[in-house]
Amino acid sequence: MKRFLLDNDGSNIFHNSPWEGAALEELVDETVRECADEVSTVLICSNAGNCNFPTRVGLLDPRASMLHEAREEGKDLFGMLLRAFKESGRETFVTMRMNDVHNPDDSDGWNTPPVRRDNPDLVVGMDEIKAGTAQWMSYCLDYSRPEVQEYNLALIGEMAELYGDTIDGLQLDWMRFPRHLSGQGDEVWEKREHLTTFTAEARKILKSASTNILLAARVPPTTEGCRMLGMELPEWTAQGLVDFLVLCPFLTTNWTIPVEEFRDWIGRNDVPLYAGFDFGYGKCTHHPESLRAVCTSLYGCGADGIYVFNFPCWTEYIAARPYHWLAGLECPESAATKPLQFSVNHARHRQPCDGVAQLPVTLSPDGSVSLNLMLPQSTLPAWRCLLLANSHGDVKVAVNGEPASSLQFSAGEEGHRSEIFLEFADQYFQKDARPKPSDCRIFKPKASMLQAGENVIQIANTGRQSITVESVKLGLW
Repeated sequence: MKRFLLDNDGSNIFHNSPWEGAALEELVDETVRECADEVSTVLICSNAGNCNFPTRVGLLDPRASMLHEAREEGKDLFGMLLRAFKESGRETFVTMRMNDVHNPDDSDGWNTPPVRRDNPDLVVGMDEIKAGTAQWMSYCLDYSRPEVQEYNLALIGEMAELYGDTIDGLQLDWMRFPRHLSGQGDEVWEKREHLTTFTAEARKILKSASTNILLAARVPPTTEGCRMLGMELPEWTAQGLVDFLVLCPFLTTNWTIPVEEFRDWIGRNDVPLYAGFDFGYGKCTHHPESLRAVCTSLYGCGADGIYVFNFPCWTEYIAARPYHWLAGLECPESAATKPLQFSVNHARHRQPCDGVAQLPVTLSPDGSVSLNLMLPQSTLPAWRCLLLANSHGDVKVAVNGEPASSLQFSAGEEGHRSEIFLEFADQYFQKDARPKPSDCRIFKPKASMLQAGENVIQIANTGRQSITVESVKLGLW
């Protein structure tokens, strides 16, 4: 089934009201009305560590002021939003984060679920916590522990009871955050039956609901990444546990995802596979040209549809949320409308289960690197292309073995360019979101150099100092 899925974490409405004095009904109506018509399926996030709905099992998120205001009025804002999206004619899902560990060691415990608060040893990284080497994901709940499974299954049961007559489905978001079993390597894979068992129990709960509630799962974008997390997808699909899968990295963008490799692995062609991405890539936030490019690329990989994670998210910083940027992305033909901007995979926010990144890379004087960039057939022929390298110094570029000419502007920093297309830059929290023009070089390869499939971009340091290539972007017309 073709879908264009939008995952909304709800923070734009649950945590604050954009308009002083607005009624809850007005906020819900505006949220639904502004959502792009192209979106077929809306997923509303039910929880971080704590919940966005009136739960008896868990805790209502203490920071979600609008949820508490609604409760004081005797209203369920989460349910109101679900029903409004459903009445708008869209397929409506709840998405459940299986291990959200934002700020897990904060003293106020705003994101600590009761099961971890009462049983702090139920986490995957207790040894790391004791040794003082813990990171956020050390605090992820361990699904090999019965208490963890029971708690999360109880939450699913609550949502089925509260919203079973409204929602079309529920998604298990295993990528928020991607660590669910204690141990490393083979030890995790040996525990894979725990995630299979949990998924089977979730399926039973939804099957017993008054309506047919679909079950989906968001999983890593590589088959090896699924094995790293202990997800035996062929067993899930053989048992008929999931109605579709979303292949999506943690908090970045994979410009290609091996969809056909997944089909071979699971051995099922009747389970839709959707390819997803986060709202950013490297230090950049997606913009219309990059959105069209990544969707075109993922369609070219064989995806049955597109999944956009966390949109809107950063848009609380601007008055009008740019839903119009999504226009045309629901269809491979219109998504391929030029201009397009592709990028080489970046390591920022990337987890091991997301697959490898090629950038950043440091080049010694006279050093060089060959980077691979995939272009789907639908992007060619192009009549012009531009390549921008955030290289922190002078470089020369060749594409598929042919040198690319460097664009020359006036002398000085103002003679360089730091963007091909104008991007949204979060200047509130990320002051270096836009690179300095003096750190960038722009080239004009001949469009005839490009080919469908893998393209090799060679970048060579022509200076006397080591440099770091931060990003490489390719624009097509």
